[in-house]
Amino acid sequence: MQYRIDETEHVCNNCGHTFKGNYCPVCSQSARQGRIGWITLWQGIGQLWGIESRSAIYTLWQLLWRPGYLVRDYISGKRQVSYPPVKLLFILAAVVAVIQYFFPVPAPEIFATGYRYVDAAFNWLTEHENIGALLSGCIFILPTWVLFRKAPGYPHHSIPEGFFLQVYIAIVSFIISSLLAEAHPVSMLLTFVYTFIFYKQLFGYGYWGTLWRLTICMTLSLMILMLLIIMGMMLSKL
Repeated sequence: MQYRIDETEHVCNNCGHTFKGNYCPVCSQSARQGRIGWITLWQGIGQLWGIESRSAIYTLWQLLWRPGYLVRDYISGKRQVSYPPVKLLFILAAVVAVIQYFFPVPAPEIFATGYRYVDAAFNWLTEHENIGALLSGCIFILPTWVLFRKAPGYPHHSIPEGFFLQVYIAIVSFIISSLLAEAHPVSMLLTFVYTFIFYKQLFGYGYWGTLWRLTICMTLSLMILMLLIIMGMMLSKL
């Protein structure tokens, strides 16, 4: 990214302060803010859909080709080069909803195990795929922290940072599941391969070191999920 200081003298349209630079030092409004016009309309749409300085399209491109490096920059403090991940996830959900409105896809199968809380939870998560991908990823936060906290590429990562790791993975997982809705096994395989590449780039372990840690991480996450399902079954019987 290239940054340049604007040496032109401006008068802030918000507070009236005279200053040099890109932003007013008093109220922090951009020097480019002026009267409403066609450019303002385009900027408003761009800010909503991510077509701005931190472009959602650019972030998605980076997330597909160099995910670990992008996320390492983001969680280490370089946030101006990446679109906010949680906002990006819900924007994608809105885009997919619009596409599916005009091009309907077959409705997912309804879970009917006989345990009302388990069925309600799985059916709700299936209906809200973006939130489902995020909540599923949250199960990985603690196992990832335990197994990768001494990684050479990004040591001592924290649990809050782990949340944003999983948000980025949830974004790609949501894209894959939306594109391959009728090929669930292929979707799961692609998600695993992507997660492997993601973890290898981010944490800096070799192929084998990443693979066995990720396998144990997924096993522990599956055990946590099974525990939650069992708890749901027990509550359903009450």
